[in-house]
This record gives sequence, C-alpha cells and structure tokens, in this order.
Amino acid sequence: MSELYQSEEFIYRRVPVKVFNHSFKGTDIYTILHWHWNIEFNLTTEGRIRATVDGVSQDQYPSDWYIVNSGELHGNRWISEDDVFKGVTVQISKEFIDSWLGEGIRFCVPSSESAKKEIEAVLQQFGEYLKHEDTDDLKKMELVFQFMFLLKKYCICEQQPDLKREKMMSSIREIVNYIDENYTDEIDLNSTAEQFHYSPAHLSRMFKEHIGFNFHAYLQSVRVMHSVEDMKKNPQIRLIDVSSHNGFPNVKSFISAFKKTFGCTPSEWLKNRNNS
Repeated sequence: MSELYQSEEFIYRRVPVKVFNHSFKGTDIYTILHWHWNIEFNLTTEGRIRATVDGVSQDQYPSDWYIVNSGELHGNRWISEDDVFKGVTVQISKEFIDSWLGEGIRFCVPSSESAKKEIEAVLQQFGEYLKHEDTDDLKKMELVFQFMFLLKKYCICEQQPDLKREKMMSSIREIVNYIDENYTDEIDLNSTAEQFHYSPAHLSRMFKEHIGFNFHAYLQSVRVMHSVEDMKKNPQIRLIDVSSHNGFPNVKSFISAFKKTFGCTPSEWLKNRNNS
C-alpha cells in the first residue's frame, strides 16, 4: 500500500536504492503482508512498531532495525492504537547487491552492538539525505558503498538456506499474490485451495505456520485495509458500498471484520479520525 509512504528517492535516478521516511500515528501504522525482490532495511527512530517477516513477529523500538531479504513476506502494524511511529526504510536493488557481493546472499542482523550502531548511523544518514533533494548523486553513491561494505563485514548469513522452507514460502507468495489480485471476488479457503491443488486443511496449516494468520484472517485483513483506503479517500462513502467494493458478502460481515482489526466500528473510526 504505497500510500503509506511519505516520499521516496534514489531509484528514479542513477542510484539503485529507494529511501522512505515514515511518520504515522495509531491505526495508520499498518502495512499489509507483501514481498518484493529488493533487500530492505527498516530502522525505527521514534515510537514503536510490530514487524512480521516470514511469519515471525518482533516489536521494534528506537534504534532497532531489521532486515527483509529478497522474497520474504513482511508487513507491520501498531502495537497499541495510541502508538506513534517514525522510521527510515532503505531498499537496495537485488541485482545491484548480486553484482557486488555475489548472488544468493542472505543478510542477518549482527549480534555485535557496535556493528548494529554503525549500520544504524548509515540508515539515519540515508533518511537525512532524503530530506535534502539537492544532495549530489556521488555523495549518495558514496553512502551506498559505505553501507555495502558494512553489510559485507557484519551481515552476511553463514548458515545454509532451508530449501524446504524456501520452497514453501515461494508457494505462499503465489497464493498471497492471488489473494491480493482477487480479494474483491467471492474467494475463500476451499476455492483457493482448489486453485493451487491443496487440501483446505493443508493450506490452512501453511498459512498459520508460515504467516502467523489463518487463511480467513489474512483474507479479511486484506479486505479491511483496502476498505480503510476507500474510507480515507471518501469519508462520506456508504458502508454498503465499501463492503461490496472490497469482497465482503454484506455490511454485517464488514463491520465484524473491521472491529476485530481496529476495536471499533467503521463509523466510530471515521468519527474519531474526523475529530483528531
């Protein structure tokens, strides 16, 4: 959901990096599970956030940062509805990393606190460069290579990849893509399992084990978050239109799913948003 990103840079010119500066409050702190080929580094500078990568969740606080390797499913959300969050995300082209550090490399957060601090400082500098549009591309590339040097020095994972798990996650990525493309239709666990030649029970276990949600909860979260985007764009929209546009069978189902996510009804959420 690109609307959650305030701004981005680098990739549109000759520097193979995207940088995002974030600043959100409460239930706006939310990015649905997604994946991409770029390698991503996320730094929390203020507040807190709950990050999930390949089914493993971890709460992040100021100075904490985490890595999303190429192809990993990841997302984040608020911990409490009164949370605030500020942070920096740096995405580096996989092709660029492959060409300089070697293909198939995976990165891990180092155990050394001094190493973590070095990398934190560079992530903060990426965020600062984004605030100054006149920063020279050569200075940006200098920072990119400084960052690459630190990744090579501290962050390359030594352990062998779990090929069975990687195969499983590849299948789940296909299913997530399918849900993201068809959430407005009448899809459910049974029809999706049939589409991908799994039994419903097996597909349900896959989701619970590797994503942390069951299939129905994930599908509902996709529909709810797209509904929220519709409500942000048009606060006067009728709930019956929101629900029908986003795959809910009726308004009652939409309200129930919304309350499970936000702890209030859509109407209450809109009222609180308009009064804030």
